Amino acid sequence: MQMRLDKGNDASAVEHRLLGILREEGPQTLETLCALPGSSWAEVLLAVDRLSRTGAVAIGQLARCEYQVSLNGPAV
Repeated sequence: MQMRLDKGNDASAVEHRLLGILREEGPQTLETLCALPGSSWAEVLLAVDRLSRTGAVAIGQLARCEYQVSLNGPAV
C-alpha cells in the first residue's frame, strides 16, 4: 500500500512540474516534455493524460505525429 501512495506522490510531482514549465515557458511539444531530465517519458505521458482529462491542459496536433501541450484557459 505504501508503494502505491509513493507512486501517487511521484505522479503529482510530475504534474506540478509540467504545469510550472507550461506557465513559465508557454506551450511545449510532447517530445520536448518527454525529454525533460528527472522523469521518464512514461511518467510524462501519464501526467499529460491526467491533466488533459481534468481540463488543466489542452493537447493539439501540430503535424503528423507532433503534438503540443498548453495550459487550458487561465493559468492553473
